[in-house]
Amino acid sequence: MMGTVYRSFARFLTALLLACAQMLWAQTAKYEGQPIADIKYVPPEQPLTAAELANMVPLKKGAPLRLADVHTAIERLYATGAYDDIQVDADPAPAPASGVTVRIVTKNSWFVGNVAVLGHISDPPNAGQLVNVTRLSLGQPFAEADVAPAQTAIERLLESNGLHGGQIRTEVSYDPHTQQVSVHFLVDSERRAQFTTPSITGDPKMPLADIVGATHWRRWLIGGWRTVNQARVNQGVENIRSRYERRGRFEARVQLKAMDYDADTNRIKALLDIDAGPEVEVEAVGAKVSQGKLRSLVPVFEEHTVDESLLLEGQRNLRDYFQSQGYFDAEVAFKPQRVVDDMAIIEYSIKPGLRHKLVLIDIQGNKYFRTDAIRERMFLMRASLLQFRRGRYSGALLRRDEQSISGLYQSNGFRDVAVTHKLVDGYDGKPGQLAVFISIQEGPQYFIHSLDVQGVVKLDKAQLLSQLSSVEGQPFSEYNVAIDRDSILQQYSTRGFPKATFEWSSKPAAEAHRIDLTYVVHEGQQEFVRDILISGLDHTRRSLVDSVMSLQPGDPLSPTAERDTQRKLYDLGVFARVDTAIQNPDGDSGEKYVLYDMEEARKYSVAWGFGAEFARIGGCSNCLEAPQGQTGFAPDVTLDASRLNLWGLGQSISFRGRVSTLEQRALINYTAPRVRGNEKLTLSFTTLYDNSKDVRTFTAQRFENSVQLSERLSKSILFLYRYTYRHVTVDESTLKISPYLIPLYSQPDRVGEVSWSIVQDRRDDPLDTHKGIYNTMDISAAPRAFGSEITFGRFLGRNATYHPIGKKLVLARATTFGFVRPLHDAGEANTVIPLPEHFFSGGATSERGFPDLQAGPRDPTTGFPLGGTALLMNQTELRFPLLGENVAGVLFHDMGNVYTSLSSISFRTDQHGQSDFDYMNHAVGFGIRYKTPIGPVRLDLAYSINPPSFIGFKGSFSDLLSAGQYPCMTQPYNCVAQSISHFQFFFSIGQTF
Repeated sequence: MMGTVYRSFARFLTALLLACAQMLWAQTAKYEGQPIADIKYVPPEQPLTAAELANMVPLKKGAPLRLADVHTAIERLYATGAYDDIQVDADPAPAPASGVTVRIVTKNSWFVGNVAVLGHISDPPNAGQLVNVTRLSLGQPFAEADVAPAQTAIERLLESNGLHGGQIRTEVSYDPHTQQVSVHFLVDSERRAQFTTPSITGDPKMPLADIVGATHWRRWLIGGWRTVNQARVNQGVENIRSRYERRGRFEARVQLKAMDYDADTNRIKALLDIDAGPEVEVEAVGAKVSQGKLRSLVPVFEEHTVDESLLLEGQRNLRDYFQSQGYFDAEVAFKPQRVVDDMAIIEYSIKPGLRHKLVLIDIQGNKYFRTDAIRERMFLMRASLLQFRRGRYSGALLRRDEQSISGLYQSNGFRDVAVTHKLVDGYDGKPGQLAVFISIQEGPQYFIHSLDVQGVVKLDKAQLLSQLSSVEGQPFSEYNVAIDRDSILQQYSTRGFPKATFEWSSKPAAEAHRIDLTYVVHEGQQEFVRDILISGLDHTRRSLVDSVMSLQPGDPLSPTAERDTQRKLYDLGVFARVDTAIQNPDGDSGEKYVLYDMEEARKYSVAWGFGAEFARIGGCSNCLEAPQGQTGFAPDVTLDASRLNLWGLGQSISFRGRVSTLEQRALINYTAPRVRGNEKLTLSFTTLYDNSKDVRTFTAQRFENSVQLSERLSKSILFLYRYTYRHVTVDESTLKISPYLIPLYSQPDRVGEVSWSIVQDRRDDPLDTHKGIYNTMDISAAPRAFGSEITFGRFLGRNATYHPIGKKLVLARATTFGFVRPLHDAGEANTVIPLPEHFFSGGATSERGFPDLQAGPRDPTTGFPLGGTALLMNQTELRFPLLGENVAGVLFHDMGNVYTSLSSISFRTDQHGQSDFDYMNHAVGFGIRYKTPIGPVRLDLAYSINPPSFIGFKGSFSDLLSAGQYPCMTQPYNCVAQSISHFQFFFSIGQTF
């Protein structure tokens, strides 16, 4: 719209300038035809380059001066959009030259550059919102008259957020070299006003106290009025509407008339006009429909008003709902509302008819496409055991499927295709069974006899033709022509031809069912990048921005590269806003400035929260009860703080802390992305303190420092190179194991470890995968040269694959294998490898036959898990739709265990005694998945086929100490046979793998 107004004004001004030029030359007609001795521009510095001026202006030195050439020069220069005023005059050339000197006097146009709101601003509103209301668009023409309305808009936004009486100063700076104008609004906002008791007019039919309570403008418990901001005002008005809606008054009208500000008290009184309207009751007659379902289907509840269009929409929704439930002949009508004693009754009359089941969808007449290919595009669905027990059918869905089938054929050259249907009620002689017969009359297929592409001059025509969908001998369809149009225009746009156009025509060829196709391309002028203008950088270094630029001066002006740079700038993580535009986009100049205006994100961010964990943990702190895991409740507090864009290089440092009854953790991470300008490399340093209590049989303190270099080789492959040094101290008083093993397992663990990891991710959807693969592998070594007290090597790998079976089923499997081995011969692996370096597994994301971290070897006296030095697990899931579109089911089989050592891995399924845990545990189960935007919420019910049994000591620590080296011999009454329960359940978010 603005471009149209701008061009209309340009034509008017050009005509005016030409009229003035005619008056001028009428007075100096004696110079007509004289040779041009010199051409001077005033001022000498022009927004266009010398080459551009030479191409546009037909006036040349030595050529005769012509009025027509002057007209042409003014038209062409003004069409560039770079000039606000142009004048041309001539004077006799100074001796000894002969002829005339032509002077072209210009006044530059100006364009919007950086617009910023600075100063003391109380959020809300934030700086970005204040910039947006100015309506000063980057790259568009600028006039000084635009500043006053922009300032007024800022004042109004501040006042709507309770900020009155503030001062706003405006600073406008001009850059004659780039024609950019920077507009800065300096804001000094005052203290935010508070609400006071609103004034109510109209017919509220509700006490003032109830209305005030609904707004939530008063503080709860402590009393007093809250401060004013726009979101709080809007939410308060919406809360009043909701209060009326809960009381059945869906036609209630709540209008904010004004916000009266009292400067003496710094309070704002809202003026509300309320018309409660009658109570509205929506009833379903003739069929049972719950109020909850009525609210979701009849939009008067959502729109807070009643009109015929909404009632008609509710009628259609109810009909479609009943048809989806198998009442395919359902009829729904509504009666106009009638008001009796302040009650408006809306009555939907429903005649559901006989309940059907869609048992057959028969497709006939298709020869070109397979039936399965057609079914994949259909919404109709036959009745199935679980997902759609009555099938999925409605008249609207049937019409949509017919259109979809027709479109499929038409896009493949069948221009005369006809798709019809026949419904058979009582199919196979059974009442209520419905069959749909879809008949396809394909008709002749039209092919392209010839393709003539005209107008391609500046691009490689052969390359352009190779990417077309419509080629000689292929089926003809307007759908493919549209694809070709988009492809051709996209290629021209990418190469700097923004005004390229495409036309096409077709005519019958001499041969029947053959088409002669013609494409005509009008390329237009090619545009190039004159320069990149960047604004809005306060702390960020220009070198960081330059490192992600996809455009350079002299490149073709490509919108694709422009947007790609914008995306990369956002990916830096240091900008809250990145705007991009072309300066003077409607001008005819062949070289244009590309503009990027940024708003830097806040350097500091702090977040905190409260939560709780309910799970089976390792047991209580001062007893030996429940070695199989004891249900516990653990509240926790989290705190995250970060500092972004350190030294203007996009680097960051962050702190994460967590305090709960189970764990106290503090982590400091420093991240330096784009190492040495390589966007694929990221360097990070991490310091960790962790105190975990009773999670894995024991309490341990862990201090760890690591440095990691990550390398993104491709979209799907990531390499990680890491060095880690950690010191883990086990609190021997918390080891729930035989006292004679405590000296061994309570030794401090000092490890200096180098590792290499690879992650390959080719999943279609990480949150809910249907096909692809996901592989991870980690190889590490802890030799003495890197500071380790005990040397060992570690391998851990996982392979997951996802295979679709038809349209509905997914077979997913994941295999995990790992082991830890000493790097020198020092006895048995499980006595050499420190206890904190053992594998602890089992639970919701591994083997669901165990509670969390309960798999593997156990202490022979107490029964508490000790972990192991080898791991092998396999999980298999069959995922399928269960109920409707959002509820899915899973049948799963998990097998595996944590083993004493690598040589102990076994596939046998039986346990050889209560001290043998080196066998393969199997579990089967069923799970439910409910689709949400952040991933499926899942509930898994598992049955362990062969859970381990073990000996658990029922006494206290003192009993265990007094029992000597063989407690089960001295106190056999305290050694009780126990086992992991056959049944386990898990509730979490996200797929298992």
